Amino acid sequence: MPSASRIGHAGVAFAHPMPETAVDAAIAALPLPAEPMVLDTGCGSGEILLRTLRSHAPARGLGVDLDADAIAEARDRANGAPARFEVRDAASVRGTFDAVINVGSSHAHGGFPAALKAIRALGPVALYGEGFWQRPPSDAFLAALGGATVDELSDLDGLRAAAREVGFDIVHESFAGEQDWADYEETLAANAERHGTPETLAYARRIRDRRALPGGTNTLGFALLVLRA
Repeated sequence: MPSASRIGHAGVAFAHPMPETAVDAAIAALPLPAEPMVLDTGCGSGEILLRTLRSHAPARGLGVDLDADAIAEARDRANGAPARFEVRDAASVRGTFDAVINVGSSHAHGGFPAALKAIRALGPVALYGEGFWQRPPSDAFLAALGGATVDELSDLDGLRAAAREVGFDIVHESFAGEQDWADYEETLAANAERHGTPETLAYARRIRDRRALPGGTNTLGFALLVLRA
């Protein structure tokens, strides 16, 4: 049985609020050599890796994720692309890649900011997507995120500083706007409500209740960064 989150994300390009135009622009901005090898850690259904391979062809890719259902979907969607998708812990990947993608998946490397250090060790270029606090989160907002803690993220200045601390320069950045968040979260909630099971209805209710909190729509931000050593 798919999770409520997976049901909510049905038909949604990415498991984060960045619009497709912003993702495609960030991919195009990646400073890659000819015929690059690209790693995506926490790749989910593989959408960003597959777009990157098309944008920077001829390129090859490896996507890893612990979600077997997501990897199965990625393999189905690859449709002959030069990409390998594996159910695998990101910590087990060795070697150096021309670029590392990690968007909304810093948990694959132990969370922010440890993920940035791990990504830098795997390659000199990264496409990194991470949440950040646009304003200090309230206790109610943290609880509505499932018991998050304020130190799991930083503000935007702290995010940029963490990237620089591990040896990256920021060569391109974009951010999810309020309408992007609304489109993303309302779609997830509506998909879950249409499914109509107790689990999916509870998932949708959590989204709508969090958005209704004071600061519920402007506390959490999301940044997409192109990084180069």
